[in-house]
Amino acid sequence: MDALLVYFGRLIPALALFTAWLALTPRTQTSHRLLVLIIAFMFTRDLMTPSGLWSLGGAEPLRFHHDPGVLAALGLASLGVIALLARLLPEYWRSVVGFKGPRLGGIVMGIAAGCVMGLPLRLYLGLEVGSLTWLAGFALLALGGNALEEVLFRGMLQGSLEQQMGLCKAALGSAVAFSACHAYLAFVLTDIGWPILLFTFIEGLLCAFVRLKHGTVPAIATHAVIIGLLGAPLG
Repeated sequence: MDALLVYFGRLIPALALFTAWLALTPRTQTSHRLLVLIIAFMFTRDLMTPSGLWSLGGAEPLRFHHDPGVLAALGLASLGVIALLARLLPEYWRSVVGFKGPRLGGIVMGIAAGCVMGLPLRLYLGLEVGSLTWLAGFALLALGGNALEEVLFRGMLQGSLEQQMGLCKAALGSAVAFSACHAYLAFVLTDIGWPILLFTFIEGLLCAFVRLKHGTVPAIATHAVIIGLLGAPLG
């Protein structure tokens, strides 16, 4: 668990400042406050790279920490943050919209959309399957971590944009923002560059249109399945 101690030791002081920034921003400045949340998430996600919790690039382009306990802890922490957002920021939570239409059908469509993008890439890359224990921890991270990302980008951001522009423009806006928020990861933390931006734009666009048609929870399923199919243990 040393990796978690390093990660949270770096993360907590920064999150304290983000929390203070959010608290000091008037509630009437809804766009500003949402931007604070998104920047805080970006820092939280991108800090995983120098902390050794995941790695991008190579034959297995998306690799995660080998300890399933570490992955499970990160997934549970993400779910805890979602619960806090729902309780403490109801003005944003109203934009999330969990489902549009039948719930089971929406989840099935979300999983199917994730397989359409993730499964061909996995087969092309020939990724090996990790141990069952690792897969259990990784599944929790894929669900929890990507749920938090989707709540912010597809739930809160896209939901907010829908109130000010057409549904398709809001979906496109959330996809562009999602891809742009991976620029630091693409060009500074790694040297992969534009392929990360292209991948995340297509992924964001797919999740955005799933959210448009079926709601945020199905979009979470889409994102979780894509990452779940592409993830491999970090050696």
